[in-house]
Amino acid sequence: MTAGAGSGPAQHGEADPAWPRVTRRTTLAAAAGLAAGAALPRTALARPRPGDPRARLPAPASIDASSPADLSAVEAAALLQARRLSSRELTEACLGRIHARQPALNAWVRTYAERALQQADAADRRLADARRRRGGVALVCGIPIGLKDLYAVQGLPLTASSRVLDGNVATGDSTVWARLRSAGMVLLGHTHTDEFAFGVGTPQTGNPWDPGRSPGGSSGGSGSAVGARMTPLATGTDTGGSLRSPASACGVSSIKPTFGLVSAYGVIPLVWSRDHPGPMGRSAADCALLLSYMAGRDPGDGASLAVPPPPALYPLAAGPSARPFAGRRFGVAPDAGTGLPAGTAPLWQTFLDQVRALGGEVVEVAEPTAPPGITGDIAEVWSYHQQFGPAALPKYRAEIAAVLTAAHAAAELPMLDYLTFQRARLMYTRSWQEHFGAHRLDAVVKPGTTLDGATRRDLAGITVFSESVTGDYSWANYGELPVAATPVGRSRATGMPFGVQIGAPPHRETALLQLVLDYQAHHPAWRATPEGLPA
Repeated sequence: MTAGAGSGPAQHGEADPAWPRVTRRTTLAAAAGLAAGAALPRTALARPRPGDPRARLPAPASIDASSPADLSAVEAAALLQARRLSSRELTEACLGRIHARQPALNAWVRTYAERALQQADAADRRLADARRRRGGVALVCGIPIGLKDLYAVQGLPLTASSRVLDGNVATGDSTVWARLRSAGMVLLGHTHTDEFAFGVGTPQTGNPWDPGRSPGGSSGGSGSAVGARMTPLATGTDTGGSLRSPASACGVSSIKPTFGLVSAYGVIPLVWSRDHPGPMGRSAADCALLLSYMAGRDPGDGASLAVPPPPALYPLAAGPSARPFAGRRFGVAPDAGTGLPAGTAPLWQTFLDQVRALGGEVVEVAEPTAPPGITGDIAEVWSYHQQFGPAALPKYRAEIAAVLTAAHAAAELPMLDYLTFQRARLMYTRSWQEHFGAHRLDAVVKPGTTLDGATRRDLAGITVFSESVTGDYSWANYGELPVAATPVGRSRATGMPFGVQIGAPPHRETALLQLVLDYQAHHPAWRATPEGLPA
């Protein structure tokens, strides 16, 4: 099967009972053409219990924006639920913003304006009907979103921002999109990825704070689109920082969930054992809202079946305390801030001081040692790309073709090498879990990037398999830990955004998001807006 062929059980959005149950591992063979036939839309999430503080949206009267496109996701949800804003108005504003800013930033591979307006009208009908019946409707109903160009949408192109998949059309929905579509979200388009998610810079896309600088990678298109206020929400993937790097570079928020919390079925893989689909938004509340509708078990992805069921809704609001971190311990590696540029090093220290001022205790502790070698990663890469054959190599960028050549060679190594690597990785994951317990840590904090305003040229040609040059990320992918990214300020040297990573033990997304919600309530750097872009 090829990515273009799209054969499998999901061609019409329903599983063929005669077809063997598809697992995450078998999805790799043709994820570009497959989609989540076994998707389970979580419509039950539309009805949080009345009075549940986790479901608290901003009061409509408190929301002020010059354009609907400037609304955060939770602000938009509050106005949509109160029927003070229509999904069509919001969608038209986002499409107008895309029209004005896409030429400078190239954040989108493709947009689907006509389809988006149809979905917006359908969402408005759902919202109106729910209000008449005084029933529940999904909190994300009517909110526009961009999907990284790895997520399959039935009948639409899926190209991973690569010439290799020119002409490929998905024959079904990824599980994530099936759930979001069922909840009434509006698809604006597919956002650019660094080709097949290999790179760290998304060089074809500009940063909304300075189009000549990199938006980070490989979810750079999503980061740029959210940062430029073209969409309130977007999806990304994170194999080695690809949600956290763009969030830090573009001044937005993201969360890389615990491995398996969000189904990867119908998402083109890079390294299946450390790919993490996740949400990106302007604030932690936006990410929590979207994660609530992305997360959940899926028979199409075996990894998701090993994860405890998520809550009906993740927290959306900060607590009332002036010192919300009281009694919380934050672990910091001894060398965490070493080597930061002059423009961002003070921001890192300021962040640690802010944690202390909010009542937290910052504890310097050595971290577990990462497993040596990447034999397992490279072999997994080849398990997907082998379908295109050697003749396709000239269609990849040169540095990616080189990685694939190495991947082909790695696939010929003894199985023992792969198993040895995976065993070392499992031990590393367990070491991180023990690390949190041994030091009584609630979170681990790290800089969001070690760069300050890298240009698009600076990061072109660097892949996720290169020696880390943009930040310390793989600890969470190998450790399967949830990590949130939040903006903390702008560089004194370049004026570009700078963010931090906040990690937690596995399956602790609720507590992690509450920490970031509380931080952002006291230090709302995420509200800063890029200047100089067309209105």
